Amino acid sequence: MMGWITLRQFAWTERPGFADPHPEVDGVHRVAADRKLPVDLSYAVGVNALAAPASGVVRYETRQHELRLMLCYLDNDPGYPIRLRDDVFRASAAHIRRFVSESIGIGMLTAAIQAAYQWRASSGSVAELGTLPTALAGHLSATKTRPDLLFDMPGLTLAGEARGRSEAPPTRVTTQQRERLNSLLPWSHHHGTHPVATTWAYATGLGTTVDLFTRSGRLPGMTGPIGQPLPSPAATQTDLFDQDQLDSPGKPAEAPPAATRRGSSRDFDRGSPRELTTRISQRVDDIADQLYVTAPDPSIKIGDEPVRGDWAPLDLLGAPSGSFLLGILERPLPQEAATRLNTRLRPAHRSDGTGLSAHVSGRLIVAISNVGGKPWDLVAG
Repeated sequence: MMGWITLRQFAWTERPGFADPHPEVDGVHRVAADRKLPVDLSYAVGVNALAAPASGVVRYETRQHELRLMLCYLDNDPGYPIRLRDDVFRASAAHIRRFVSESIGIGMLTAAIQAAYQWRASSGSVAELGTLPTALAGHLSATKTRPDLLFDMPGLTLAGEARGRSEAPPTRVTTQQRERLNSLLPWSHHHGTHPVATTWAYATGLGTTVDLFTRSGRLPGMTGPIGQPLPSPAATQTDLFDQDQLDSPGKPAEAPPAATRRGSSRDFDRGSPRELTTRISQRVDDIADQLYVTAPDPSIKIGDEPVRGDWAPLDLLGAPSGSFLLGILERPLPQEAATRLNTRLRPAHRSDGTGLSAHVSGRLIVAISNVGGKPWDLVAG
C-alpha cells in the first residue's frame, strides 16, 4: 500500500494574444472532483536524482545527501497522505524550505504524468517514463521561455512545468497559476502547439494537494480522470471551482502584461523538443556515469548487474524513520528483466511490513523503506 496525495484536475481554454499570435488563457474550469492518487515516492525521488546542472561534475555523496534531506522532511506512511513534517519544516531556514518544496513539486509533476499514462497498466507493472529536466541542456539560456521537464514517451514528447509550495492549497484558481500558464503557452505555440501540462504541489502537515492543469480536451493519449474518488466530504468540494473565479461573468478580462502590450519580442528554445530530449538524454547518461564512478561498491548485484551506491538512514531530523537507497547499475537491465523487477517491487505486490517504495529506471534504482540498516535483500537478486 502506498501513500497518497489529493489530485485536483483543471483544464484551460485559449484565446489569441493582444499583441502577437501567441495564445493566452481564456478561462480555467474544473475537470473532476478531488481524486485520491496513490504515489510511489521512489519515482518522485528518482526524477530529482537526475536534476543536475547543465555542466560540471556530479558526485554521488552530494546527490545522496540532497535526496536524503528531502525525504527526512516527509512522512510517507503506507495508506496515509504524504505530508510534511511541519514542525521541523517551519523551523528550517528559508532556502532549505524552498529546496524541499521545489523538489516535492518536481516529484509530484512526475507522479501525476505517470498516473495519467500508466495508471493501472494491464501488465501490472509500472512502465518507465523518460523524465528529462530541460535544465540539463547546456545550450539553453536561463532567460528563455521553456518548461521544467520533458517526458519522452513512445509517440509523444510532453512538456511539464512544476511548482512546489508549503502552504494550504487555494480554494480557487489563482492569478499566479494563470500567469504561469500564460508564460508557457507561447512556448507551446512556438513548437507547433506542443502538448503541455503544469502542476502546483501544496505540501502541508495535513497532506499534499496537487493541482494539474492541461489544455481543454485532455492530454494526447490520456483517458478519463486520474486516480480514485475520494470519500465524502472531500469529494463535495468541487463547488469551489464551478467556474473560473478570474473570469467570472460580468467581470472584464484582465489586461495583458505590459511587456506583451508593448509587443516585445519573445525568446524561445531554438531546437525542437525532440532535438532537446536527445541532447538531454546524452547529459543524463553522463550523470549516471559520474554517479557510478563516485559511488561506493557494496559488491551487490541487482538483476545480474553490479550496482553501486548505499543505504542511508532517514534520521537527519530526529528519530530514525527508515532508510533510503540511491543505486546506479553498471548497465541498464534488459527491458524484460526491468519489468519483472519493478513488478516485484510494487507496493501492491508486497505485504511484508517493510513499507517499501522502489523502482528501477534505466541505470537508476531508488528504494525507500521503513526498515533501518541496509536491507539489500529487499531489492537484490
